[in-house]
Amino acid sequence: MELRITTLMASGDHREALELMASEYGDDVARFCAAMVGSPAEGEELLQDALIEAYGAMGRFGGDSSARGWLFGIARRICIRHLRRRDRRRNLLLRWFVPESKVAPEPPQDPVEASENRAALTSALGSLKPGVRDAVLLRYQAGLDGVEVASALGISHAAARKRISLGIQALRTSLRPLLMMTATEHTENVDESMSARLATRLVRS
Repeated sequence: MELRITTLMASGDHREALELMASEYGDDVARFCAAMVGSPAEGEELLQDALIEAYGAMGRFGGDSSARGWLFGIARRICIRHLRRRDRRRNLLLRWFVPESKVAPEPPQDPVEASENRAALTSALGSLKPGVRDAVLLRYQAGLDGVEVASALGISHAAARKRISLGIQALRTSLRPLLMMTATEHTENVDESMSARLATRLVRS
């Protein structure tokens, strides 16, 4: 599908390329935007903004990166602009990890444990430099590979790998108790919240 999209973009069939891009990548981009700005509803709106901007920029797509990574790069820039407009006094990147009363992830089996996990992850992610934090979210929350992370951030593949590695090392240090618990406790009541899924991925990386 990636090849089909890039071929359509190169041939000028931008409307069909956009439809396929929205179908293939839309859900992932919306979740990434929601994580960036802390609101699933705003994430959906920012996805639409990203698709509109992508449509207007397709004529300038050089094909030197994947269409998926290119779209995530556009979405990331839109989210950053949105955050700056919405509140210049605070970095709202981590609002996704606030208590359930303020966002709408699926209810966890253990609300107390989930709240503690989210608080720990919020603190750990908040301690990372913005570029490192973005790389970690793109890799583990959005599911991009290293090349796509590099494309989204506008940096080299080597630099993207370094940022991800630095972020993982820092998070492992900060979240060591949580990660150890996640790695050793495999029960049917494992919390399916954002924090637990990310912690599991970090352990396995």
